[in-house]
Amino acid sequence: MIDRTYFEDNFAALAKSLFYERGLGASFRATMVGRDYIDRHEIKGDASEAVIENCIDVLVENNIIEKATYQRDESDSFFAFEVKGCAHLPVEAWLKKEGVPPFVCPPINMILYKIRQLVELAVEIADIKVHQKEGKCIVRVVIFKQ
Repeated sequence: MIDRTYFEDNFAALAKSLFYERGLGASFRATMVGRDYIDRHEIKGDASEAVIENCIDVLVENNIIEKATYQRDESDSFFAFEVKGCAHLPVEAWLKKEGVPPFVCPPINMILYKIRQLVELAVEIADIKVHQKEGKCIVRVVIFKQ
């Protein structure tokens, strides 16, 4: 099997190229990252929370992340995800070293894609904060009726 760093290096280089081409607008181009992977798994749910839980289960089972939790604010539109032990953390460290801010989160992309597809709600990542030392990311998202 190919060394994992091969894929990490290539993913990071593609992300860096996209960011330098589009700046922060790259986040709108990267929303499709992860869709093909999650489509290979049967995800069900008729409410945001059910879809989120089912996606998290798949991501944990497949060693993409170790754990994820989320909180919904009182407006029912704003979610804060805490993702621990993500396989993409080494890529984030490399990108930070290269001066590229966090703008793509494949695990959250997959969750939001399935919410949009199954629950027919509009979704968007608001911001991503990477905490390398703690091995986690905080990703805030907006989920609302179209």
